Amino acid sequence: MKKITLLFLSAFAYSFMSYAQNDCASAQAITAGITTVATIDGTAPTLVCDNEPVSTAGEWFSYTSTLDGVVTVSTDLAANTGGDTNINVYSGPCGTLVCEGANDDVDLNGGNYLSEVTFQVTNGTTYYIVFDDRWDAAGFDFEITETAVACNYADPFAETFDDNNSFLVCYEKEDVDGDGISWISQQDLDLDGDGTPETFATNGNSATGTKNDWLVSPAFTLDAGTPYEVVSRFNTTGGSGSLEAFIIDGPSSTATQVATLFSNANIPDVIAFADLETQAYEEIHQFTPSSTGDYHIAYRSFGAGATGFILLFDSNITSTLSTDKFTSNGFSYFYNKNTDVLKLNSAIDAGFTSIQINNILGQETLNQPLSKKTEYIDMSGFQDGVYLVKVFIDGKAKVLKIIKN
Repeated sequence: MKKITLLFLSAFAYSFMSYAQNDCASAQAITAGITTVATIDGTAPTLVCDNEPVSTAGEWFSYTSTLDGVVTVSTDLAANTGGDTNINVYSGPCGTLVCEGANDDVDLNGGNYLSEVTFQVTNGTTYYIVFDDRWDAAGFDFEITETAVACNYADPFAETFDDNNSFLVCYEKEDVDGDGISWISQQDLDLDGDGTPETFATNGNSATGTKNDWLVSPAFTLDAGTPYEVVSRFNTTGGSGSLEAFIIDGPSSTATQVATLFSNANIPDVIAFADLETQAYEEIHQFTPSSTGDYHIAYRSFGAGATGFILLFDSNITSTLSTDKFTSNGFSYFYNKNTDVLKLNSAIDAGFTSIQINNILGQETLNQPLSKKTEYIDMSGFQDGVYLVKVFIDGKAKVLKIIKN
């Protein structure tokens, strides 16, 4: 009798060990750090978050976030060298899971078939992490790393999209057209071949239907009656794309459009990668809110049948000195057409800090620091045309239009 009981208990324990974490309902609870997977022999996920083939088995883990930010799940560890893994991450209840991320290969071309995925998390929310056997059922280790992200954005702010964590957490990305292609950030693409990766937000256009994808910035608290300048630098490649920008009063495409900044349809394609940022288009617009409150910069990729990519390099917002305030502070400028010299003069205590000059196409022709109360800018080497001159003084900025002929 004792032997039978022991055999029964042993069989029960073996059954529990074999089937624990083998489906969503029995997923093993884990926290940040390294976890070991003995073998993949459980229930395969039916919701596939990437384009890989359906698997036949899976191992399920549940992770409950203790912070607002991002979490990285990685098998790209020295102990797993030579292995081949695949990750799917879900949120929601087991019966109605929602994809949060997936990754098959860290570097397919380089022969690294391990996996790593980073996804946004909310404090107190449970996420399901699943490894499947579509390539290998052997055991391995994986690591969970947590990073808190705060979205405290304020004027003045210059966004260059070099922080993917902030992009994931602080920006709203809406795939309104439902084609599965939304805005993403790019930090590791060397466009001009100088060895330094360019950083930008990008949206790939689809060849079917009407494109409608939104990228909405975090909130900026703006003061009523204060003029603000919004600068956007962008380009398109791989086909004609269309981009427009708005000031909206909420973090959603359905929020009220307080102001339209610009709308550019069928932007000419730039084929040479090296020219994408150096010859980027630049839109400079001012917005003065009628009431103090939170506002967002929203970009919308649109157009029917577009096949290219929008690359958004910069999205900056700065409060500016109004024309009256410049005048009352003794600011003045004079462009001498005979000598092609622009004179800047200020009677306030602080001198000028910098100047940026762009031609009408948005191409930068001059960007240099300044320090004096009176500055002379030689424009004799510039081609004839219209130039937007942005001068900075006392933490503020003003845009001048200069016509050289």
